[in-house]
Amino acid sequence: MAPNVRPEVSLGRRSPMATTRIVVADRNVITRVGIRSILERNPGMAVVAEATTYDSVIDAVDEHGPDIMIIDLDLGDDTTRGLKICEEISERYPSTKILILANTLSELIVIEALRRGANGYLCKDDLKADELSKGVKAIQDGETVLGRGVGKLVAKSLGSTRDKSDHLTEREVIVVRAIARGLSNKQIAHELFISESTVKFHVQNASKKLNSHRRGELVHRASAAGLIA
Repeated sequence: MAPNVRPEVSLGRRSPMATTRIVVADRNVITRVGIRSILERNPGMAVVAEATTYDSVIDAVDEHGPDIMIIDLDLGDDTTRGLKICEEISERYPSTKILILANTLSELIVIEALRRGANGYLCKDDLKADELSKGVKAIQDGETVLGRGVGKLVAKSLGSTRDKSDHLTEREVIVVRAIARGLSNKQIAHELFISESTVKFHVQNASKKLNSHRRGELVHRASAAGLIA
């Protein structure tokens, strides 16, 4: 059984041979078919469910326990509800990573999505097939993925973070850089020869200083402040 898989999820429904199980949430059938076609060209990737409404997203994630959820936040012209669903899934099912696939690029929505647990944000208009596949793989590996133009938007929005970053200690910077490499607290503790509780302490302090609520947001703010090459 793959790691972090919820045992109560039916193996039959979960595509047991797949190493990356994906739920796609988009109200456009052509988009859903296109995403499935692109992703399932990759060995080990399987779209195990599709959702077209906000309610069905939660049901699909609950039933199938996917590794990745790809979602258009505007399933019902209610972006706020889409953001709330991201937050709910990241809290209830932390092993499910979230990739936003949006029609438009909005600074406010991007920042809110990252704050609420999204692990990546790509725009449909300028997205190539290989970029989508690579993005899914990167997110599953613990990375945060931003599409073209998204990173610059985040950096601009978080420009004031640079001054706050001056107050991070050397050890806090090292820990944040380790998080950016996709390491867990346990892995960071092993690498730095410190306890896991000490790592958590550094993460909490860095998060407070950079006004971050989630690991992905912390990495983005640190990157915008020039702390991550």
